Order: sequence, then structure tokens, then C-alpha cells
Amino acid sequence: MDVFGFAVSAGGDFLRAAAVDAAHELAIFDTLARGPATLDELADVARIAPRGNTRRTHRLRALLDVLVAMGAIARSPDGPAFTTAPTPPPPRPVVARAGWGLMAEVIRSDRPLHPEGGELERRHHLHLARAGAAAARELAPFFGTTSLVDLGGGAGTYTAAFLDAAPPSATAILVDFGDVLAIARHQLADFGGRVSYRDGDARAVDAGTGHGAALLANVLHLHSPAICAGLCAAAARAVASSSGPGGVVVVKDLRVDEDRSGPLEGLLFALNMAIYTGEGDVYPTSQLRAWLAAAGLAHIDEHRLAAAPDAVVLVARRGEPASG
Repeated sequence: MDVFGFAVSAGGDFLRAAAVDAAHELAIFDTLARGPATLDELADVARIAPRGNTRRTHRLRALLDVLVAMGAIARSPDGPAFTTAPTPPPPRPVVARAGWGLMAEVIRSDRPLHPEGGELERRHHLHLARAGAAAARELAPFFGTTSLVDLGGGAGTYTAAFLDAAPPSATAILVDFGDVLAIARHQLADFGGRVSYRDGDARAVDAGTGHGAALLANVLHLHSPAICAGLCAAAARAVASSSGPGGVVVVKDLRVDEDRSGPLEGLLFALNMAIYTGEGDVYPTSQLRAWLAAAGLAHIDEHRLAAAPDAVVLVARRGEPASG
């Protein structure tokens, strides 16, 4: 699991240490030692932007979710507050002041870090292509055999898996921004004219309609709820058909429990999003379903992948649900 050059699974120990360091810096442990405190109260102590800012507690909440899952703090059984854990808080670790080590500063200022571009971004996308290949192959049968619109398709891992599995007549459209499309064109060169590319915001790019499938793979966690709703609506338009229920919309993303109590891997990923994106998050499955339903996709089936057990897959369509 890798985002912006960092492997969350491999670097989980450092990210957990950075979370504990940030909790000390933001006085979370000291505050809770004096009694239970709500999210807003902890934000006040941490000197985060004034109340009324709708994004004010987004990043702090991601940190608190991880601290609870680690057992460093607890949720109060009496209401929406946090309290001390049964065991003493962990001591403050020594953390390098770079990347995740700047967590407290990011939370307090509400300004995400920005990863370097250029060669680092290219290597990141190529790494994701290799790391996600098995999951892409497992997911490919959900896309059908005619045409795929891969929204935010990155280096084209899922597009390649679809075209490898589908008949030679199958085609794909990959939508992303120009610098990423340059990587995808190289990675998908062997498919020739079976792939076309659209440069721009996936919510607005015209990819046509009537496609067999539209895919949002590892995309929604990068964005705010409003943008996610727009992306799901764009996917629904791409598969809309005037002669029937149309194709399927497939969403693959990281998974967190509805109460955000776990799994820890998904919560760590959400914390990483809080540090490196404007409003990115890992959303509960109920929220993913709500965006798809709002886009007119009433029948939604949920799946898991053996190659990506920390992910959830939703397959949505209009009309009657698929049999079986």
C-alpha cells in the first residue's frame, strides 16, 4: 500500500511513531489526562483553525482514529468524546522532522504536504502498477468484455488487465491528467489503438456513454466528499444507455469500518491521506454506496479480493440486479 512514495504497510511502524509524536505535540494525552474531551475541544487545545471551518477537524480526526485503534487513547462509552486508555500513554518517540514527522504541523495549519513530482512521481506510478497487478487481474472479470472507461486510471494497471482478459475487439478509455497519461501511454503501448486517452478532470471529461464498465480504482480516497460524488456521477454517465440498464460502475478502494474502529491499515492510510492531500480520506462503505445511489445506481453488490484483502469492491448498475 503506497501513496506519494511511501509504503504505508512497510512504513507502518514509523507512521505509528509519528502519530504518537504528533499526539504529544498537540497535547492530546495531557488534555485527556484531565478528563474526557470532544473532537472540537481537542482541536481548541491544539490551536487548530477557528470553529466554523468545516474542514477544521478532518486531519485531527484521522489522527485520533489511529490512536484509538493503537490503544493509545479510547472513545468514551458515554458519548462522542475521547478519553484515556486503560494503560499509560506511550512515551514520545524521536521522529525526524520530515514527511510524516511533520504531522502535528500539518494538522495545526491545515496545509497538506506536497510530494515531489517529476521522476519521483513517475517511479511512484510504476510501483503502483506493479503492486496492483494481481488485484487488477482479479478485478478484470467484473468489467465485462466490450469497453471500459478507467477514470483516474494512473499508469493503466486496470486497463491493461481488462484488455488482456477481454476479446481483441474490446476497447478502453483512460482518463487522467497529462503528466500521468504520458506514463500510461508508455505502459499500454502494446495495446495500440485499443486504448484512447482523455486529459483532464475525470468529472468533466467527455468519455461518451454506453460503455460496458466504468472504473474508479483507488481514486476516491484522494478527494473530498463533493469531488467523490462528482466522480461517481461521471462514472454513471459513462455507462448510461438509452436502450437498457447500461453497464456497470466498479469502485475499488480501501476499507474502514463504519465506526472507524479499524482495520488499522485502512486508518493509517486515511491518516496518510490527511497529511498529503487537501481533503482525501478512506470512506466507509456506506458512504461509497450513498454516492453511487445518488448517481442513479440502485443495485450495488459488494465483493472482496484475495489479492487485496484490505480493499472493498462495489459493483453498481441500474435496472435489475445480476442473478446469482
